[in-house]
Amino acid sequence: MGILTEYPIGLALLCPLFGALYAVALYYHDVKLGLKQNTHRVMFAFRFLSVTVISFLLLNPLIRESRKIVEKPIVIIGVDNSKSMVMGADSADLRRNLPAAVKALSEKLEKKCDVRIYSFGNTLENGFDGSFRGLKTDMSSFFHEVSSRYANRNAAALVLAGDGIYNQGVDPYYAARGISYPIYTVAVGDTAIRKDAIIRKVLVNRTVYKGDKFPVEVLVELDKCQGTTRKLSLSQGGKAIDSKEIRANGDRVMQKAGFLLEAKETGIVRYTVTLGEVEGERSVINNTASFVVEVLDQRQKIAIICDAPHPDITAIRQAIEGSSHMEAELIRVDALPNSFEKYDLVVLNQLPSVTSLASLDPLLRSRIPLLFIIGPQTDLNALNRLNQGLVINSAKNSFAESQPVFSDDFPLFTLNKNEVTLFNDFPPLQCPFGTYQYSPLSQTLCAQKFGNIATHTPMILFTRVGEKKVGFITGENIWRWRISCYIKQNTHEAFDLLIDRMARYLATREDKSFFRIRVGNRIAESEPVEMEAELFNPSYELINEPDINLTITDQQGKNYPFVFSRTTRSYYLNAGLFPVGEYSYQAVVKVGNQVYSQSGRFFVEQVNLESSNLVADHNLLYRIAASHDGKMVPRDSMTTLADKILAREDLRSVSIRQDKMSDLVGNPWLFAVIILLLAAEWVIRKREGL
Repeated sequence: MGILTEYPIGLALLCPLFGALYAVALYYHDVKLGLKQNTHRVMFAFRFLSVTVISFLLLNPLIRESRKIVEKPIVIIGVDNSKSMVMGADSADLRRNLPAAVKALSEKLEKKCDVRIYSFGNTLENGFDGSFRGLKTDMSSFFHEVSSRYANRNAAALVLAGDGIYNQGVDPYYAARGISYPIYTVAVGDTAIRKDAIIRKVLVNRTVYKGDKFPVEVLVELDKCQGTTRKLSLSQGGKAIDSKEIRANGDRVMQKAGFLLEAKETGIVRYTVTLGEVEGERSVINNTASFVVEVLDQRQKIAIICDAPHPDITAIRQAIEGSSHMEAELIRVDALPNSFEKYDLVVLNQLPSVTSLASLDPLLRSRIPLLFIIGPQTDLNALNRLNQGLVINSAKNSFAESQPVFSDDFPLFTLNKNEVTLFNDFPPLQCPFGTYQYSPLSQTLCAQKFGNIATHTPMILFTRVGEKKVGFITGENIWRWRISCYIKQNTHEAFDLLIDRMARYLATREDKSFFRIRVGNRIAESEPVEMEAELFNPSYELINEPDINLTITDQQGKNYPFVFSRTTRSYYLNAGLFPVGEYSYQAVVKVGNQVYSQSGRFFVEQVNLESSNLVADHNLLYRIAASHDGKMVPRDSMTTLADKILAREDLRSVSIRQDKMSDLVGNPWLFAVIILLLAAEWVIRKREGL
């Protein structure tokens, strides 16, 4: 234990001197008043101590405490809690005995180890309740999370109990490479291929347009059904639409069956695919699959106008064309159309340009939303004269590299925290170096950072010119963001979603209603139903004082009432998980004497991942254990792992020295002592008439 101060510790020696001088100055003349000597000394001592302590606290003292902590070896137990675990013939035995085996293993290990139990399926959860309700199995995320949580800890071993089946994430064998301690696996499930008819996957474009014909491909697997023929039926609302015959010409057959459907009416349409049952098959859950298709009126048309080819154009065009509800058209500036009325958004890449004399006046006079991408070929003076909501004053059009800093509370559309973290690591853009002038009502999605200095200078900005929406990307080389996204996540999805949200906001026609509800039309049964609401007063200012009442109704007419929670400016509701089916909702709010309402519907879609594969993969579990100096055992021998782990020579406790700093200024006991000294002195002084 030691004491540290913000100032040189030698100054602490002056604190008693200051206390003594203060007490002498106060009580030197009081001796002549005839006070008793003992009374005088007590008051002197109280004043001396209180002033000494207070002056010492002005040095901002800290107490450093060092203590030794002995950490037991940590053993992590992870159990697959997904549905596939209990879809076999031994499901009743597994439900009854596996939780007991996990508990017995934990109790034996707790004699020398610190045991941490987790279960994984859709998500990682503390403990294991034996519910087996997980709709997905992501074993790789379990390994990643354990590796992160127990980095630099005394982790001694990991025990993984499961069937080896995974349907989300990357190959667990490679994900487990981040774990440096032994891994033991417990093999659960049946590796034998039994008689079964399975709908493996349904491939369909979930968003189509009215009048389009769209294909549906169904991947079917027939195991141990040689010589039989199964009927594959497609229906909508209980009405049969089409069917195919699937014949098993071998012991294990995989076939694709195709259907061609026509989108006749707009809205959300639910279809069901059913494969005829086979006598003696072990599960019929995987014989049926449902899917939902959203039929829209028409795609939003995006025009990209450029003066010359550029990789930024390709990146943005690929992101737009990857969307199911938008299509992009590339136009050279020397071939501009006479009218832009058919477009919902126009993207101007480095226009107006220093090399082009083409006039943009017809486009600027229209109400078509615009997205400007600024680069070295942009004529900044000409851009400023357009009066589109942003003025950049840059000496000699100088450019500098700046990093993006994304806002985590952007109001126009939502970015989650993981996306913000990813985007903030994007490579820098070449942005004009100078002063930026824009309306205070503009919204900055992304600001610029030079080195370690974050600024308020916008990199991605949205504003309005009259009733027209205008966006700016004030930098070149956004194509690097798309490549960076692929390097980090092995997919362009996050970047494409960013461009999609920007384009959708700009291209969407303004909703002039005072009450708005946002909810997805299709929600997986493994995801909660989340809704956002906005309420405006007659001046179109966001308000959130009144309560918004919501009622969700299922197909049987059962009602589920909810009340929205308030956020900073609007409303949010997490209604939780709902069973598969079609639901309608009615939201009502009262503002003064005016009552507003919104209604709609959504589908909760079935997740069939767990039932699509019921053959346990013990080979994967064996390879994981063998590559980590562990061993695979059958479920009946799970408790024997305790003896193997406890017998390891590297299983030992470690001692850790922990330093703790405590601030004396905030110590309540010291504060109480000071108050007590001053109060006692005050009482004595009043009693003596001072």
